Amino acid sequence: LKVLDLSRNQLRELPEAVCSLAALEKLYVGSNELTCLPAALGRLQSLKVLYLDNNQLTELPEALGQLRSLTLLDLRDNQLRALPEAVGS
Repeated sequence: LKVLDLSRNQLRELPEAVCSLAALEKLYVGSNELTCLPAALGRLQSLKVLYLDNNQLTELPEALGQLRSLTLLDLRDNQLRALPEAVGS
């Protein structure tokens, strides 16, 4: 599986099973009710696109910085006050 769209599903948490999809390149989870993300998200080494817009995220896991293939990260309309230091480096 290379593309997974879980947008607009009223999810409160990202299912842990998503973090086991090693070949995943695009993940859309915008317009849900997420408040946090699992650290296991850092295992998605093939992930290039991650949409997290329109959620209730207040913080991001440091493991997000491990996504070296990531070229697009959409965090619009969340409750974030800071980004992990590893993001963007």
